[in-house]
Amino acid sequence: MPITLPKSSSAVQFLLMAAALPLSVGAASAVDFPGTISNANTKAQTLAAGQSGTITAAGTLTVATDKVAVTITGSNATLDNQGTIKQTGTGRVIRDNTGVTGLTINNGSSTNATALMQAADADVIQMNKANAGVTLNNYGSMISLNASAGGAQAVDFSAMTSGTNIVNNYAGGLLKAGEADAVRTGVGGVVNNSGTILSLTSTGSSSDGIDAQTNSGATIVNGITGLVEGARHGITGGQSDASANFTMSITNSAGGIIRGMNGSGVNLDGFNNKQIATVVNHGLVSGNGVTGDGDGLDIDGIANVTNTGIIRSINAFSAPADGLAYSEGISVGGGTIINSGTIEGLVSAGNGNAVGRGITLAGNDIAGSGGLREGLYGHATITNQSGGVIRGQSDSGIVAVGARSGFVVTINNNAGASIVGGGTVNAAIKTGADNTVIVNGGIINGASSGKAIEMGSGQNSLTITGGSVVGSISGGSSGGNTMVVNPGAGNSFSYAGSISNFSNVEIKSGNVALSGVSTYIGATQISGGVLTLDGANRLSANSALILNGGVLQLTNAGGANGQTFASLSLTDDSSVMLGSSSLTFNGLGAVVNGKTLSFTEAASGAYAFRLLGDVTHDANFLMLVGATRIDGLAARYSFDGAYTGVAAVPEPATYAMLFAGLAMVAAIARRRKQGGR
Repeated sequence: MPITLPKSSSAVQFLLMAAALPLSVGAASAVDFPGTISNANTKAQTLAAGQSGTITAAGTLTVATDKVAVTITGSNATLDNQGTIKQTGTGRVIRDNTGVTGLTINNGSSTNATALMQAADADVIQMNKANAGVTLNNYGSMISLNASAGGAQAVDFSAMTSGTNIVNNYAGGLLKAGEADAVRTGVGGVVNNSGTILSLTSTGSSSDGIDAQTNSGATIVNGITGLVEGARHGITGGQSDASANFTMSITNSAGGIIRGMNGSGVNLDGFNNKQIATVVNHGLVSGNGVTGDGDGLDIDGIANVTNTGIIRSINAFSAPADGLAYSEGISVGGGTIINSGTIEGLVSAGNGNAVGRGITLAGNDIAGSGGLREGLYGHATITNQSGGVIRGQSDSGIVAVGARSGFVVTINNNAGASIVGGGTVNAAIKTGADNTVIVNGGIINGASSGKAIEMGSGQNSLTITGGSVVGSISGGSSGGNTMVVNPGAGNSFSYAGSISNFSNVEIKSGNVALSGVSTYIGATQISGGVLTLDGANRLSANSALILNGGVLQLTNAGGANGQTFASLSLTDDSSVMLGSSSLTFNGLGAVVNGKTLSFTEAASGAYAFRLLGDVTHDANFLMLVGATRIDGLAARYSFDGAYTGVAAVPEPATYAMLFAGLAMVAAIARRRKQGGR
């Protein structure tokens, strides 16, 4: 169709308008912030104080070379990206290099998860001044491709030491870096994650999901849909030196996952009790050592842990020449652990140079000669609540090691909870040089090694309130260790193992049955309840018996002498059920005037009990005999040249029969004499 041009000057004006039209289109594609980009744009942008820049869902900003795609130069600016921002060269997508505050960055929205910020070989966002302040809201993807593997993060707030630095990664959001940490927080940084925070490596680089580095005060909340995954550690950081204070708070919601693919789920390196971490886990925290350590939680300082979910180490690796590797569910230098979930250390199939351990209580790494770990940095208290399981697949459930620190280790294993050891060497619970207090009402299972509890060189105490213990029990190498069995009136506790290295074992209540071969160094004290010894000589003859109220019962003792003790003391009214057996004492201890001792089911032999040597003139012995009843009868005694035996005074009918028998014997003797005349 032919075009009719306007006449005269109108034609010139038309041509000028036509020529200007392409220039107008070009100008629209080069919109500067503040403003809105809704189509393709390649010009680097700047946001000054109070300015806003928007990229719509249809808009793109693509910047090459080393230029920053969006530079922030003033406070209270807002960048809202609903489309795509790419830096295809070596520059960052967003950077503040002046110290702005009040910066807000939105990538996507609750209805738009397709927004993208991507850097080819640098950080996606970096706040590079100490006094800056920023809030990042991500619904889409922020990806650092990091082509040169130069340590480019998706989010780098590590230079920030004051002001607000908040990362909100919403459900569906992705913060991702290759060969680098995905997120670095500043001092007091906050990370709220319901999406994915991911670092990847193909070179074995130290790429972590979230790295606070030495910045204290981070608060990390991983939501029910949140995943924090590090190519090395899931979350890491720690003290810069021994003089620095460092804190971190981590909450992992039910359904949330924090994991290290070649390291720990959470790893905080520290030096002393100036590092304090708080961890609340309702989801899964796991570590996996492929080329090194791989604990669930590895916190060198003080840790306060509450777990209702799973904290697990999958594996640990060490070259055979470097010694055994330890795959630990939790390793901490002190603090509190409250568990009603699962804490366990596992080892991958075929790994013969590692053991799986539930919890290690010790200081930082290796120190001193012989590779002895540092001692604790504070008191350590573990409370394993009902439903809680602490398990070492091929080592102890709980171990306290390292140099003596002067702090106390307390382990409470409540009713319905379990501490389980694995392997053939170590006890389910093994403690070291520090004083240890163990209270058990649940299950301690050391069946695999035959050892349930093996305490060390500290001053130690064990209280049994119920449950069950499988394997031997040792109070440790120091003197003065004590054990109390107190299941409560009407309740029972049965044990079939060996008990050793306690200066005093006290039965306070309930029905307590011992059927194993037990060795006490010190005293066996019965203050209440019933202690049943099933079988002959169940307690070591080295043990003194203190009857302080309560009942001692012998069953299946095999007659004659059912049990020998080092000595006998009577300090309160007490009873002994002999089960047709008897007792031997190699000495006599304290006897409190006015206290009574009752024996029942005495053997039909010469004595109910006996004492080594001639004690017939001993005042304490005479007081004891005067307060003793045997099957309801008064006691009599006699010395046979080796022992002073105590038996019941015969009843009158028995005396009559005895006299009649003697008379009959005399009559027979007289007849024989007369017949012989």
